[in-house]
Amino acid sequence: MEFKTKGIMRYFLIIILGLFLWTGCNDDDEKLTPSTEPEFRYVLPQGDHDYDTKIVSWYEDCGIYFLYKFENKDVYYNENDRWAGFVEDTSRINESELVFYNPGLRVELPDEEYVGKQLEWIEKLFLNHYSRELLKKKMVKKVILAKNVTYCRRLGNNILSEQERDYFNNIANTLIFSHGDASVENLANEDMLEMKNDLHTWMLTEKLVDDYPMAELEDFLSVTDYSKTLSADYYEEWVSEGWLGRLANSEEEAKRTDVRTYLEMIITTPKEILEIDVNSVSRQDPLFWVIRNYDYAGFLHPSKDVAGNIKKKYDLIVAAFKDWGVDLPAIGDLYYE
Repeated sequence: MEFKTKGIMRYFLIIILGLFLWTGCNDDDEKLTPSTEPEFRYVLPQGDHDYDTKIVSWYEDCGIYFLYKFENKDVYYNENDRWAGFVEDTSRINESELVFYNPGLRVELPDEEYVGKQLEWIEKLFLNHYSRELLKKKMVKKVILAKNVTYCRRLGNNILSEQERDYFNNIANTLIFSHGDASVENLANEDMLEMKNDLHTWMLTEKLVDDYPMAELEDFLSVTDYSKTLSADYYEEWVSEGWLGRLANSEEEAKRTDVRTYLEMIITTPKEILEIDVNSVSRQDPLFWVIRNYDYAGFLHPSKDVAGNIKKKYDLIVAAFKDWGVDLPAIGDLYYE
């Protein structure tokens, strides 16, 4: 019986193998031919507004599509990740309602009369601080000009949470901006400051710094003995080496972390605040409450930078990035009152 079963199995395997070979060798099958459909591209300009000329120019110079007319797929498609839009569906089972949802964004089309001002705001806040060459190489290729951008999710007891977003950058190769409406004319300076810090930190430390030729930062890196920073027991030892206190597991990691930390310090802190003697500012001085908002206040003052290595490295990295077309202190001073 066992022999008979094995024989039957072998018979079926031979048939399956024969069919496979026949299918693969059949000359009657149609040959594969290249698709004649043109590659999908967005069409610019999308309208006949004055700002459409500028949008076309951005595409021609940097390959960036600024879209103010868009569909859900233009916004929420996220390549190998999940759909980035908020999805909610309800069904009724046994007289009870069940809610199924996918947390994500809700994005509305902008009011076109405000898109020009929205674009000017984005340029001043962000784009104008980088060369067209850098933007062409590293900037995302699609910018959605929208309004009422909110991130939605369900909390306990099935409560819908809606969080307004000024911008959103966690979708593959897409950056989404809100305020394509009258709100663009009433943005508070503190909101602009927060957005400036977040956007430039993202651009410099996530999009650019890994491509920056580390060999051109050799002078900056040579100031610090990274073997000491890895073994130092006290924060003062790190500071004396010009190290700003981010832990690392290797010298190579320490160097890259050091570059990122200096970039963050410079673009989020006005130079006046970096150079201030924080110990000389009394609680009665209005400046006292200002400097409390800055983590790096006083880092370039001799009372903090006793060995002078932080200032030395500051000057070196500023000069290096200026040669690369990025004025770091100008970004740091932006929206500082």
